[in-house]
Amino acid sequence: MLAFDYDAAFSRNLGVVSPDEHQRLRNATVAIAGMGGVGGDYLISLVRAGVGGFHLAEFDEFELANFNRQYGANMDTIGRRKLDVMVEYALQINPALRIKTFPDGISDGNIDAFLSGVDLAIDAVDAFAVDMHPLLINAASGRGLATVAAVPLGLGAGVLAFGPGGMPYADYFAITPDMSDDEKIVQFMLGFAPEMYHLKYLDPKFINLKVRKGPSSVAGCKLCTGFIATQALVALLHPEELRCVPWYTYLDARLGRFRHRRLWLGNRNPLQRIKSFVAKKRLEKLSPAG
Repeated sequence: MLAFDYDAAFSRNLGVVSPDEHQRLRNATVAIAGMGGVGGDYLISLVRAGVGGFHLAEFDEFELANFNRQYGANMDTIGRRKLDVMVEYALQINPALRIKTFPDGISDGNIDAFLSGVDLAIDAVDAFAVDMHPLLINAASGRGLATVAAVPLGLGAGVLAFGPGGMPYADYFAITPDMSDDEKIVQFMLGFAPEMYHLKYLDPKFINLKVRKGPSSVAGCKLCTGFIATQALVALLHPEELRCVPWYTYLDARLGRFRHRRLWLGNRNPLQRIKSFVAKKRLEKLSPAG
């Protein structure tokens, strides 16, 4: 049986990264919160990029509704823990990986352990889990760590980076404690996609904030993976190049629209505040009664 050899397995990365940088990736540890629609794909891509260590958090199990987009979802994995499945896939690529698992997801009680000894945090938590995002991002920023995050939006993706040199989470998203969860979700999504291109073709009948469901596509998830794998390499190897919020990146591949710019004041930008008001009114009309 052929023995695993790191240098041979990932040799085609050379040229994109230098031999020295490749060894730095091998020695790096990345924390990924979430192994679902995007997180599982992030893990596999970063393993193939040569990253050698991971802290992984996820509490959920695979189900049939995951089949349209999630890397580990198939008939053999229904009912199995996403974390267990994705660790198995990762070790099939690099059996020498250093992996620490957090099978209850992230929480106030384990966030310090989750981020201890890591070089980068990745937010792959479900977009609707409104209180988990600031928990991760604020804790990472407090440790001097960058956090990269992406949200699939129709046939596109919105991408953000957070860090000690960028705007704080609450300032960028303009989320306040008195907001309802629905309002927080609107603010969160708007911060990733200020132009909201995807709303031109998404059918709003399939958006239901009460049950935390919305349209998703493997195309959007794969775009997120490409962006996040790139952002992770930049953060780990060229941190001076990482542009944190209020910078954002938003691509809609269907419409061929791309934006990479600085959002002055984040969601407190006057135009963003108008968009937020309009979005909330539209969602109120769409929300089922009762």
